[in-house]
Amino acid sequence: MKKTGQKKILILSGIVQMIDVIETAQRMGLYTIVTDRDPSSPAKKYADKHYNISTSDTEKLAEIARAEGVDGIFNAFDDVNTWNAQALCQELDLPFYATAEQLEICSDKNKFKEYCRAFGAPVIEEYELDDDLSEENLKKLKYPVIIKPVDSYASQGITVCHSPEEVRTGYEKALGFSKLKKVIVERFVDEAYGVQTIYTIQNENIVLNGVADRFVHKHSEEFPPLPIAMIFSSQHREQYIESVDPYVRKLIEGIGIRNGVVFIQSLFENGSFYIYEMGFRLGGSQMYSIIEKQTGVNQVEMMLALALGENIDHLDMSLYDNGHMPYPSCNLPILLKGGTISEITGIDIIRELPAVIHTAISKSAGDEVRVTGSYTQMFGRFTIVANSMEELHDTISTIYDKLKIVSTEDEDMLLVKYRPIESAVYE
Repeated sequence: MKKTGQKKILILSGIVQMIDVIETAQRMGLYTIVTDRDPSSPAKKYADKHYNISTSDTEKLAEIARAEGVDGIFNAFDDVNTWNAQALCQELDLPFYATAEQLEICSDKNKFKEYCRAFGAPVIEEYELDDDLSEENLKKLKYPVIIKPVDSYASQGITVCHSPEEVRTGYEKALGFSKLKKVIVERFVDEAYGVQTIYTIQNENIVLNGVADRFVHKHSEEFPPLPIAMIFSSQHREQYIESVDPYVRKLIEGIGIRNGVVFIQSLFENGSFYIYEMGFRLGGSQMYSIIEKQTGVNQVEMMLALALGENIDHLDMSLYDNGHMPYPSCNLPILLKGGTISEITGIDIIRELPAVIHTAISKSAGDEVRVTGSYTQMFGRFTIVANSMEELHDTISTIYDKLKIVSTEDEDMLLVKYRPIESAVYE
């Protein structure tokens, strides 16, 4: 039951990541309402109230929000629902941390690259292709290339191509995933390693929270690489701060971002960084739990406060603007092979490990996993904060040892394991 004077927050989407949001909101004294069209969404059972209304039904949700007396709208985890939240806030004249124009810049890969170039941030070169995909233009490509919808997310609609025939197929696939019906073709950097950075912007003050080494796995020639580990702090942190960070700050300022969280993904090849994606939101990887260990500030709490139009001065991160993590940390995604999950064991043991501070599991027994080359093959993620690199590596090894995911064909469904000692050397 709502308490007198208690503020209400309407949360768009009941995915597993929203459980954290609900619990944080309730600790802040908020009344939580969750909505999406799936009656069995996992976060709904944690909320004070829920609806089975699609997050894209702005008209119906506006009616509900007015009837409920909602004070704020939240989603900052995925591109589609962030857009939905922004539209709903505009309809209701409620505060939102981002404008539609800012979200468009971050979600449209062509526009984003234009902004990067304008402010000096390094990006990968691209190829111009007409929709007719003429033989002459296809011969000019230097293979392999990667073809993406300009507005894709979660690696959907992306293909790595090694021939003109594959380009034609990949081009059509990308168009099918693009609402804008636009495609971008780039040189493919075939590296199993990149760098991801996280920034928090608070009243126009830009703070570099963390620089992570992002290790990926390419499990076929067709599909793009998917993450298997993100390790803080990056072995290239100082190089990033010196050669890229100043331009990213100009980029953030140029987009006009005053408040919020930004993550930047970049390729790393022959000693150079190439930025290829920016998310103006909290990531589904939930690395805010690692940031909180560093700064004492919970980014979810900050984003909820912004959704309510409240002051965030007490959540100041300005003392931590160097991307350094005092404790070795890892966000460990678990990728699966195709099949139907029969049994999952070891989760309870893993949760009790001292260095494991957060788990987010999105698959259950009975779920079918299809080989899509996208994040739909992800079982979940484990967040680890350790006292030493040795403890970090031991924890990762223990997770792989204890976690068992078996298919109905009695096969191990784990696709790949991150090998920390072989991948990099850290101080």
